[in-house]
Amino acid sequence: MEGNFYKENLEKVAERFFSIADQTGQLIFDGDPKTGKIEWYGAIEEITGYTPEEFSKVDLEGCKDLVHPEELEAFWSKLENSLETGKKFEQKFRFKRKDGSYIYVDQSSVFLKDENNYVYRAIGLIKNITEMKHDQEKLKISEENLLRYLQNFRGIGFQMDINFDFVLLHGAVKEITGYEDKDFYSGIIQLAQLVDPEDRSNFFENRSKLSIVSNYIIEQEYRIRNRNGNRVWVFESVQVIHSIDQTNRLYQGFIQDITERKIAKETLDRAEKFRKKEIHHRIKNNLQVISSLLDLECDNLLSGTLDHKKIVEAFRESHNRIISMSVIHEELYNSKDMETINFASYLKKLTDDLFKSYKVGNSDIKLNLDAEDFFLEMDNAIPLGIIVNELVSNSLKYAFPGRRNGEIYVKLQTLHDEDKKLSSATVDFNIQNNLCNCRYFMLTIGDDGIGFPESFDFKNTGSLGLQLVNTLVDQIGGNIKIENGPGTRYKILFKDS
Repeated sequence: MEGNFYKENLEKVAERFFSIADQTGQLIFDGDPKTGKIEWYGAIEEITGYTPEEFSKVDLEGCKDLVHPEELEAFWSKLENSLETGKKFEQKFRFKRKDGSYIYVDQSSVFLKDENNYVYRAIGLIKNITEMKHDQEKLKISEENLLRYLQNFRGIGFQMDINFDFVLLHGAVKEITGYEDKDFYSGIIQLAQLVDPEDRSNFFENRSKLSIVSNYIIEQEYRIRNRNGNRVWVFESVQVIHSIDQTNRLYQGFIQDITERKIAKETLDRAEKFRKKEIHHRIKNNLQVISSLLDLECDNLLSGTLDHKKIVEAFRESHNRIISMSVIHEELYNSKDMETINFASYLKKLTDDLFKSYKVGNSDIKLNLDAEDFFLEMDNAIPLGIIVNELVSNSLKYAFPGRRNGEIYVKLQTLHDEDKKLSSATVDFNIQNNLCNCRYFMLTIGDDGIGFPESFDFKNTGSLGLQLVNTLVDQIGGNIKIENGPGTRYKILFKDS
């Protein structure tokens, strides 16, 4: 009776054990080392891919086919040792499933000995650890990538305790500070000691914020003096973190050397300051030109009988000349440097302003602007702007009396070496033996209006505007010609050196 009771209890325990093994995805085995026969229970199909009936035929010798060839020798050697000594067997290996694929498993076995100290029974389980193994491999790869990043990162990764003492340092510690990791760990040197005196107040203020506010991130730039006394600009990012059990408050972040970036920025700032100073200098010079033009206009008006209409026209002309220079300076501010401007863009704005200034009522005077997109030196751009202003203004004022339609055209083109115009131009410029790499341009301004009388000599005229044009053409070393009828066409040849 008593034997039956224990047998029944043992069977119940075994049944529960196998049920739990099945539910938890584990494979149970019970084998006889002498016969090599093995009984399999639990998640047979889930782990092996075989049906229970198929897998029941696998014995001790057949287990060799379940182990990956690369791991079989080490596995079998360890198993034979356990079978001989009775020591517990534990091994992780790649297990071959029915479809030929491999999964990672963890096998553990215990061995029972008889009265003669021989192993007569082996009991154990096999569990699938593939997912855990993959997670470990991913973690390992992540750790390796992180280490590679920190090694290549020109900075210092760190963790600090609640007192802002380093508990972890990795990266370019010596490269940036001149000190070894151990100097900081031992307390021989502290980061705060290296901070430039001018930056310490802000540095400690940010440290205070970190110690008070939870989940806070500080990003700041400051200077340190390294071991050699050199000043190094650094960028620091620090945030508050907590240990896994939430009991300890830590600070984690990185420090990056930004000295080169700072030097580059300071250089750019100095260049920009110089650029603005140069622009202001040019503005001052051009204001002087405007002042001189106003003086000439005033002298011209005072030389005869004062006429209200002439005075109004003189003011408008002076206004347009000032506008032509203001547009130049607007382009100058928008350009990439202070020596050149996009002249095509400038011409578009200038002529638009002139048409707004002179166009009256429903007149249909059209502008045909054809300008290649290139940059001109400022010393040429300013005089050319005033020339365009004067000649387009003349066309708007005088070319179309009594007409409500017409065309004014402005064309600016580059002349190439093969262009026949260039050879004649070089004669006009007296530069036929000049070997410089200058660019040559042709500026054409004209209209289809009434034109000038045949007797008109634009080189000797009482018109202040045309006198100014001739003076400015000479100033840029250019040559101007006029073609009359039908309409009027000015052709100005110049070089941009």
